[in-house]
Amino acid sequence: MPGNAERVLSYLRRHHARALALVTEGKRDDDVPAQDAGDIIYALVLIGRSDLLTADGAAAFAAQLGRWRLAGGLNAPGERSQPASVHLTAYALGAAVLLRSAGRDISGEILAGERWRLNELFDGDLRPRWPAQWSHHSWRVSHWIGGAPSILLSLTRLAPERCHAQGCPNLADVLAASDALVDGETGLLKTYRSRFLQSLFRVAYRLRHDPEAGDVGGVVHLHWVNYAAGRMPYKAAGALFERAVALLSRTPFIERTPYCLDFDVIQIVRTASPSPAALSSVRSRARQLAQDISGFFETGLTQEYGLHRLPGALAAQHECALITGDHTAHGLETPPIDIIPAAGWI
Repeated sequence: MPGNAERVLSYLRRHHARALALVTEGKRDDDVPAQDAGDIIYALVLIGRSDLLTADGAAAFAAQLGRWRLAGGLNAPGERSQPASVHLTAYALGAAVLLRSAGRDISGEILAGERWRLNELFDGDLRPRWPAQWSHHSWRVSHWIGGAPSILLSLTRLAPERCHAQGCPNLADVLAASDALVDGETGLLKTYRSRFLQSLFRVAYRLRHDPEAGDVGGVVHLHWVNYAAGRMPYKAAGALFERAVALLSRTPFIERTPYCLDFDVIQIVRTASPSPAALSSVRSRARQLAQDISGFFETGLTQEYGLHRLPGALAAQHECALITGDHTAHGLETPPIDIIPAAGWI
């Protein structure tokens, strides 16, 4: 009976063959989105098949990123390039960190910008910048609030000397400044000014999504970098843990199919847990979540399942195994990977 790795590879070959060929065979294809190529890199690492990441594939991924203007002026893109969001930039750099860990270093090719403009990512107080019009949307603005520090983290890993020469801010100072964006009682991001307007937004948001899940899924983007940098416990970690545990009780997944939100919740449960005893109380649920994801992979990896959902679902299984200490019972064929310290973003 095939395991997760073979099921995922079958899905990738059947529904995302061009993106798979780009990163494994070096077959360049302008129609493959950079995010799709990054998804393949993350997925292969998470199923224990980083051996499929070739030198030609890494070079093709670097060339693909040349079609984008990375946030902060990090690269030297082509003339017809399009702007990359902070999230896409953080994701691409996370993929580059994973490639380097697999022996495929592309940092020289993708960080060739003559003068980086990190002031576009951080304000004068070293807090991440985000579009003011989205301040009521915690989950959306979190891609800037967490993404900018993640970019800085990746720069210190991929090109530390260049980062120093370009005058990169100190990551610890950025994260300390970002603490001001986290509410001291709830542990959630607080980027809005009007409680009245925030309440109206939440009524509208609830028509399609769960605002409580969005709140937790928002702050975790910043805490990913705090966790990778060893800045724990998080601000108001106890309150955040309780909120995340309540979300974790939803079965089988937070939404209809498994994806990054399931990872967000289980990862913050593990890393915000106040004690081993508190974490032990969710082991049974973690075991069930991992089994539910494996069950979904048996029949749910169809053309309708979005590629960008896959890395989050896989990473959630790894988190479950990190909680229970038993990866073989969760569909994993390799020891679990703590993906946030490994990549800095997902």
